[in-house]
Amino acid sequence: MAVIIALATVSAVVASRRAPPAVPAGGPVAAVQSYLTAVLDGRTADAAGWIDPAGPCRARDLENGSVAPGYGAPGSRVDLVASSASGSTATVDVEIRFADGGMDPFGGSGYVERRTFSLRTVERAWRLTGTPWPLEFCDMGG
Repeated sequence: MAVIIALATVSAVVASRRAPPAVPAGGPVAAVQSYLTAVLDGRTADAAGWIDPAGPCRARDLENGSVAPGYGAPGSRVDLVASSASGSTATVDVEIRFADGGMDPFGGSGYVERRTFSLRTVERAWRLTGTPWPLEFCDMGG
């Protein structure tokens, strides 16, 4: 029994330290991956660079508390569910898995939330449109 527990522990540690899967550079999935990595690392200016400049969200929205609470719980991860692109628009579906104490309203061992990111090309680069997670709202003022 101790051997099984030890193997499970080693397996969990290895899985948690794995690098994210490689995605084609320059595509909509790569844009979402870069955005989410910056958000979860607290690099708000970098994250804001992935948001459509014609949309309502700016770096200040990521910095000023417009962010949904609990988004950066240690041990949380994001899994790609699906993506599709047609011309200059795309969608990327992800599951955000919050670790213990994440955003589970019942205090359980975790919480899974599915989010869809909408993107469009801006000057030949993919940018997130609308109000992307974890933003709850964005300041509509200039």
